[in-house]
Amino acid sequence: MFASRFDPTQLSSAAPVTVTPEEPVKAAPEAIVPLKRQATASDSESDDGTDESSDESSGEGSDNDDRMQVDYGVSEEDSSEEEKEEKDNHEEEDTPSTHTTVLSRFKQTVSLQDKLDASDIVGTKEDESLEENATPPHQLEQIPQPEFVKNPMNLNRNSSEYKSTGWLNTERVFYDNSMTKPFSDYESQLEPRLLQNICKNFSTDTFPIQSIILDSVLPILNFTLNISKRNFTKRIGDILVNAATGSGKTLAYSIPVVQTLSKRQINRLRCLIIVPTKLLINQVYTTLSKLTQGTSLIVSIAKLENSLKDEHSKFLNLEPDILITTPGRLVDHLNMKSINLKNLKFLIIDEADRLLNQSFQGWCPKLMSHLKTDKLDTSPGNVIKMIFSATLTTNTEKLNDLNLYKPKLFLKQTDKLYHLPNKLKEFNINIPTAKSVFKPLILLYSINQFMAHSSNASKILVFVKSNESSIRLSKLLQLMNETRSQSSILTNLRDLEIIINSINSNNSKSENKKTIADFSHESKSSRTSILITTDIMSRGIDINDITQVINYDPPMSSQQYVHRVGRTARANEIGSAYNLLVGRGERTFFDDLNKDLDRDGKSVEPFELDFTLLESDSELYHSSLESLKNYHNKNTEA
Repeated sequence: MFASRFDPTQLSSAAPVTVTPEEPVKAAPEAIVPLKRQATASDSESDDGTDESSDESSGEGSDNDDRMQVDYGVSEEDSSEEEKEEKDNHEEEDTPSTHTTVLSRFKQTVSLQDKLDASDIVGTKEDESLEENATPPHQLEQIPQPEFVKNPMNLNRNSSEYKSTGWLNTERVFYDNSMTKPFSDYESQLEPRLLQNICKNFSTDTFPIQSIILDSVLPILNFTLNISKRNFTKRIGDILVNAATGSGKTLAYSIPVVQTLSKRQINRLRCLIIVPTKLLINQVYTTLSKLTQGTSLIVSIAKLENSLKDEHSKFLNLEPDILITTPGRLVDHLNMKSINLKNLKFLIIDEADRLLNQSFQGWCPKLMSHLKTDKLDTSPGNVIKMIFSATLTTNTEKLNDLNLYKPKLFLKQTDKLYHLPNKLKEFNINIPTAKSVFKPLILLYSINQFMAHSSNASKILVFVKSNESSIRLSKLLQLMNETRSQSSILTNLRDLEIIINSINSNNSKSENKKTIADFSHESKSSRTSILITTDIMSRGIDINDITQVINYDPPMSSQQYVHRVGRTARANEIGSAYNLLVGRGERTFFDDLNKDLDRDGKSVEPFELDFTLLESDSELYHSSLESLKNYHNKNTEA
């Protein structure tokens, strides 16, 4: 029942332990033995100091076996002597036996502490002999660190501005401005009718972004279509494009779509194009209409100007092959089940940064949900997603909402976030703070100065910060234009026919639409047209012959600046951008914007004006201001 009794003589007489290389020694466990029960008045002691009652209890068992202690190497002789002294003391104090047992054990434990420490010290000698032959501990080393992740867009990670990891798991494909070639080089990969439409209606040579996308997509697309028309989307994967405005993005995604769908047998909705504005709908529709001439492809649009009920009936009776729409109208048709995405092969999101930054009735989760429920093939890569923008977002969360499959990112190899059109020239007009009161006059004076170097009339787009500024500035310029013949500094504008208009919310939609159409169709050789607008005109307007863009009020971000100046120098044409900067604050702010912009080695040049000449027209200017004040007072009273 109990463990075998420990012989204390074995501890002192034990031979020293030796360690040999052949036989490694294991440390012997400490002996654990039960103490004998506390002696009572009837117990007898033997002459040699051992307690016989312990022998009897080890053989017969005892009712008090739960009162066992552990003896850490203390001899029984010492233990019995201590118990005897404890017993005598308790008898003298006449203490109850139960309390005597508890108290004696406590005192015994305290007295054994010194002997226990001594036995530990003896044991360390054996440990030292073992350590002599033991392997020495290795030196501390640095914990291995994960491999450094290379900067995916060569961004300056020392700056706190670039923290996004949106590109880390994306295959990157770089291109440059030299990558142009004739469209005839794709004769073997494009349908003859499509190639003819491209060369007739657009250009005989590609733009760089068109070259890199066609080179990457067309060979795989044509090869896979010959094998399986059902699963060709999985071999191509999704496409992300970060390209400057006016670089030919619309044609870049339209050509692969028309090339693929030109071989279809039955018209089904196979391509969905989502754009942020109605103006961009018309631009994309015009491009696709020219590309699909001579084919049976059906291209349709859905926008807020049309009746939702009429569009619903139209799509049920005749399903389009390609549908161009805005996010809000798309959600309406999905809810009404006007269209289904069962056969969808292409999903194109143009101006993606703007669309993904705004919810538009939760269009993105709604669309992704329908792709999961409507499609027969629910595996990843069942739809080719093409994401296009001049300032493509790097937000990981927003990109992941699109459920991208093997994405490829097409971009210029640069250490900047955005790049500007190659043939864009930029100028800064630094206005002293004291002269800021003449800012509208300085605007006309600036136009007068750069018109001196232009043989033709111009189309000038002026950006202001608010709708109210657009209304006020346009009316003031009109009043000053009426009296420009009396001016001593606007000499270059005297013989020109100048038309000044504005886009603002006070006009009706039809009036704004007519104003944009008139501005778009103005001939360069006839007259100078000035259009004042807010950032509503910074996106989705494809007017290729805008000669100058003027930032009357500075943009709020580098992204906004890219879209503003991108209205000129489009399609490899020459264009200029002028920035009116008042005081040191606006100049410093503009310098901060430059950190994100790639100009291919070019810089922003100063545009010098002689501000002392403004004083000569100060009376003319103030009279125009007074006329503007009277004009507003009359309108307010009316």
